Amino acid sequence: MVELDTVGLQRNWSAWFTLTPTVGGPLCAESTPLLLALLRDENQDELLPHCSLILQGDSRSWLARQVRQDVFLGDSPAAVAANTGLEPWLFLSRQIAEWPHQSVPRRAVLVRILTQLGFYRLAAELTAGDAEDAIGSHAAGDYLAYETARALRQHLRDSAVTDAFARLATEGKLPTLRVLSCTQLISILLRDRGGERGSDYWMAYGQELLPALSEVEPWLRALTVSRFWRAAAFHRITEKDADGARAAMDTAYEAGAEAESLAADSQQWHSARENTRLLLDVTVKAGTMLHPVDHVEQAVEQLLRVDGNEPSARYFAGAWFRGNGDVKRAAVEFERGAQAGALRGAGAAYKAVLCQRELGDADGVARTTRLLFELDPAALLPEESTPEGGGA
Repeated sequence: MVELDTVGLQRNWSAWFTLTPTVGGPLCAESTPLLLALLRDENQDELLPHCSLILQGDSRSWLARQVRQDVFLGDSPAAVAANTGLEPWLFLSRQIAEWPHQSVPRRAVLVRILTQLGFYRLAAELTAGDAEDAIGSHAAGDYLAYETARALRQHLRDSAVTDAFARLATEGKLPTLRVLSCTQLISILLRDRGGERGSDYWMAYGQELLPALSEVEPWLRALTVSRFWRAAAFHRITEKDADGARAAMDTAYEAGAEAESLAADSQQWHSARENTRLLLDVTVKAGTMLHPVDHVEQAVEQLLRVDGNEPSARYFAGAWFRGNGDVKRAAVEFERGAQAGALRGAGAAYKAVLCQRELGDADGVARTTRLLFELDPAALLPEESTPEGGGA
């Protein structure tokens, strides 16, 4: 019996298969059609990407395998275009082929699209040797360098991308990208736990840059401020500074709400909603360290309303309910996350198996076990004695 709804899964992620927008699709995928629409306007050259979400591990290729659609696999948009003949893929492959003749702003958008779609290696090859040279020369050059550094971070986790972000933070022309580069450094250094200058240095440096945002267009200023304070909250959480983290999150939410209210076009609105999604992630994962139970539960429900068709949203919700002893609700959310596919979907299926075992539901265990292996045939089935904290 097949448990994975491959038709529904492909429909949910059609923004990454047909490169066309869907209603209620995962936010991390819906930005790709928006950016393609920008590229189609040949009369508009000042194209700058503001979308933020990137899923790690080339999730699009994982999804293609999970829905049994190998025609969407390939090492470049040209390969997918040749396999499928779909006009959006043909358009994107032509844009890539014209790279030498593209303006710097259009190159920045193309790098962002390639990174979202998991073509990290191609993005790195296209920008090799020239992206960092543009830092500080003009606004679009800074954007290209920033997008290139983000692509390299996905392509080579141990690469020296911190140097590029550090240069952008200290030498960049745009106040917004200087601050955003600080947020990247805070996040990277906290995760990697290394660097001559740690996350505390870049948090302090970023704070010193914030006054310069007063001259920035209001929507972009609000979005940038919110992103910075979210990273600052992350830093303070790792330092067990609950009061400081809570204050940072309050500021981030306030600026995020302002960004939503000021959004004037589809990309701005999408970027603001992405930001809200990321704020909710922090709130749910931090749990009662920062807020009382009822506040976190409200954040969980809002997270599912904002991006419930993306697997990690269900995964975080499941983890919250499991941590609070509601194993039945956790099992439901983990299984829904599994049905949304990708790498996190496989991890959610694993957790669903554990929850069903704890509930003593033999049918549920069998169902979620089948789901786990459909999502990841190489997965290891959790042993009966495996503690709930284990994972795939």
